[in-house]
Amino acid sequence: MFRVSRRLDYGLQLMIALASTPEGRATPTAALAEKLDIPLPFLHQIGHLLMQSGLIRATPGPRGGLRLSRSSDEINLRQIADALEGALELSPCQECTSDCPRRLTCTTKMVWNDLQEKVNDHLSAMQLSQLVEQIEPSLA
Repeated sequence: MFRVSRRLDYGLQLMIALASTPEGRATPTAALAEKLDIPLPFLHQIGHLLMQSGLIRATPGPRGGLRLSRSSDEINLRQIADALEGALELSPCQECTSDCPRRLTCTTKMVWNDLQEKVNDHLSAMQLSQLVEQIEPSLA
């Protein structure tokens, strides 16, 4: 079954929330956890992964919190997915080596490679700013 992980779903919700705040303003993690209904320890874990990838920054202190490290126009969904889940691999065949006994007779590798390429292209083409624009009118 193909399935988006809870970490990726929550991470995307977090990134949309940060992109929806005025630029440069940090949002406290406790407020984000409450607003998004994400357990605070899990939000911290997600935030840490996004910080390691350079997508967000944390500001310590009483007026601190999380914020995007660059414009939402410069962040795409693939970057977020890669930061939270690693590179997309739909099938073990994606890492097929010359040692694979089926490499010359495999009939499905082409299907999975094509699907993976389409998913990666779609995620790469969708900017975080586009999601914010689509979502904000529906919340008004």
